[in-house]
Amino acid sequence: MSGADSLFLQSLLEAQGIIVGAGTEPGSVIEAILEQAQALTGSAGAVLEMLDGDQLIYGAASGSMQRFLGQKCSAEKSLSGLCSRLKCVLVCDDSENDARIDHKASIRDGTRSLIVAPLPFDNRTIAILKVVSPYAFSYGPGDVMALEHLSVLMGFALGQARERMFDKTLDREESELLQQTRERVEAVIASESFDMVYQPIFDIGERREVGLEALARFPNASEPTEWWLRAAANVGLGVEFELALAKRALVELAVVPEELYVAVNVSPATMISDGLAQLCVSHKAERIILELTEHSSVDDYAELLERTHWLRRHGVKIAVDDAGAGFSTLRHVLHVQPDLIKLDRSITASIDQKPVHQTLVSAMLTFANGTAAALVAEGIETDAEFEVLVELGVQFGQGFFLGRPAPRPAR
Repeated sequence: MSGADSLFLQSLLEAQGIIVGAGTEPGSVIEAILEQAQALTGSAGAVLEMLDGDQLIYGAASGSMQRFLGQKCSAEKSLSGLCSRLKCVLVCDDSENDARIDHKASIRDGTRSLIVAPLPFDNRTIAILKVVSPYAFSYGPGDVMALEHLSVLMGFALGQARERMFDKTLDREESELLQQTRERVEAVIASESFDMVYQPIFDIGERREVGLEALARFPNASEPTEWWLRAAANVGLGVEFELALAKRALVELAVVPEELYVAVNVSPATMISDGLAQLCVSHKAERIILELTEHSSVDDYAELLERTHWLRRHGVKIAVDDAGAGFSTLRHVLHVQPDLIKLDRSITASIDQKPVHQTLVSAMLTFANGTAAALVAEGIETDAEFEVLVELGVQFGQGFFLGRPAPRPAR
């Protein structure tokens, strides 16, 4: 990787640190993301466009776009509207010669070139992140990659804002629903009414199975694992619930072939719990990998680092899950210095068709090699994705192309 690529990755990591440092209030996070989007791309301004029927409303902005707050543009006849429909990042090099542009809005805003990125949350686009320049041909591949990364963070922030607005409107009936949810979570913990399936993890260069990721499955398909994790956290039982899942996975470690490790997902709160430490040392710790997830941010890493050091001394390996997405994953990587860095599936998806994603993976490989970590690509679903990842030098991977989650047969 070139020095320019290394400098870009460092800038991206620094930007993520600034965003995380903005706190947990969604409004502050969105403001920080807009400022970093403007700075990283060298733009005159950045704006958050909220979808409202056939219109896009400027809901938050930085730089030159601040004076246009509340303005609207067409969702049907604009690059942002097209971005929303296609669900991908789009670039306009010269608005005067691009039929996809809302020319009236472009002239009003003084925009000549721009990049737009969809903000994903719960598998749908909820808004658009846009950066603008008064000059033609202002943007390159690095700017596209930066905005794509920041759009994932902002989508998450907007999703959190909506959830918090919902929380503030809880009435007595909804409070009763929370109590019912707590009782259901307690019942699941007590009865262990869930199953574990295991997705194989491969050394993709050798096509050799090296480990398994333990995944919980619940009887009602409309209430998947993520629903239960959120429900447990909302009623104050997040750690207890995750420990129940981890306990089942580690008990079943006894029937997993000796040459394979088992990876278990845990939040930062569960990672520092005494219950998890006791579980690990009561099994073959050297065959356990704990994947630190993005369920919650970490305000103070001292306690987390103390616990991960203790776990490592007892043979457990530490991974950071979904690197490249969410608020905290890159910060987790920098602070925890994990044994494994698991690339988010949004980076792996269609990587054979996305040179920008290939550049990001190359940068992450350089970073991983410099910290003695290994890279694992998640969500590999096609032969083309697999071949590109092998060519890039990624050592490990998992996904439907390599193997679907399945119950592990007893030996």
